[in-house]
Amino acid sequence: MTVAGYKGFSNTDFARSAATSLARHVREQEDAWMKNFQMGALLESNGRIVTNMGGRGFDWPVQYRLHAIEGNTGETARNFARRNLWKTASLEYRGYQASDAIFYKEFLENRGPEGIVKVYDQFIQRLEKSMKQGLGPEYYVDGSATGNEQSWHGLESMFGCTQTINSSTGAARTANAADFVGYPNDTYAGLSTVLGNYGGENESNVVWPSGVADPEYDFWSPLLVNYTCTGFSGATDTFAAQGDEAMRYAIIHSQRNATMDGQITNAVLARGLYMDLLNLLDGKEQININPGDPAAGSLRTLGFKNVVSFDGVDVSWEGAVPTNVGYGYNINNIQLLSMDDSLFRSEGPEYQIESQAFVAVVSTLSNLKFASPRNFFKLLSLA
Repeated sequence: MTVAGYKGFSNTDFARSAATSLARHVREQEDAWMKNFQMGALLESNGRIVTNMGGRGFDWPVQYRLHAIEGNTGETARNFARRNLWKTASLEYRGYQASDAIFYKEFLENRGPEGIVKVYDQFIQRLEKSMKQGLGPEYYVDGSATGNEQSWHGLESMFGCTQTINSSTGAARTANAADFVGYPNDTYAGLSTVLGNYGGENESNVVWPSGVADPEYDFWSPLLVNYTCTGFSGATDTFAAQGDEAMRYAIIHSQRNATMDGQITNAVLARGLYMDLLNLLDGKEQININPGDPAAGSLRTLGFKNVVSFDGVDVSWEGAVPTNVGYGYNINNIQLLSMDDSLFRSEGPEYQIESQAFVAVVSTLSNLKFASPRNFFKLLSLA
């Protein structure tokens, strides 16, 4: 077996060359593995990482409905009854770790000028970088899916959907290209995302998400926009032809329950969709680049340049987003809760006499917490 190393470059070298000349060993290390991930940077810059969490998990009360109001003539009898306005959402902590070891003999071999890359030096720092990079896709993972029992509850944990909402009747049906939105059918933090699961109704003769809904009807329901819907006016039913309409539909309707925190501030797309959107906008209008508010920790302020402004929302892409989908969110509706006094816990390097190795590990016990799914949207092709 041939081991890659620093011994030589060619098995056809003239013997004298191989015996008399060394390669020039450049000691500056190239980080060819680095990628830019936005969600972690936004959470950190906006103070959305909470540390020193305790308990076996965490839960939080969700007010899902209001007191009923009724007419009053000044003489109307009153019925005083207790009313529960809250549901409880709950999640457990999940964990990740990255570890490494260096045997004592390797440590001795590598410590002097012969060591091109000082493996022992910055042992922990390299593990932390690996953790940050490895966690990039985990912000989007479905923590309820089989095989993800130890993963965070990422964005996909709330967007389960197999049907669409009939654009004429408002009923759920097998995914149909004529329908603008998907029918949410998931469970996030122990609560159902199904419309009307906890009561209430939408405005009569109007199909959700249009109209006015009772708070309990859609308080835990995200918006899933079918960007291949034939109801948009694109020349073809693709994101490349009508992505701007689908984006606008998602931004406007996701703010149907408008509060300051409910307003979408960011949309992140798969790389292909982002290119489609730029090409689409390029043929219609000037692309406006929003420099961002330094106080708000915007993407451009953090050094991300692949950002355009669309209808007041920062739109970007990152490699962690699954193919052919996009998400909309307000960073103030996302928290990352850690049990330790920082997001990462570093241990080592420490010497183990049994194995004759220095070992180190960086880990996290944490989970993502999203405010109500109603504050988020997903762009996808449903039919």
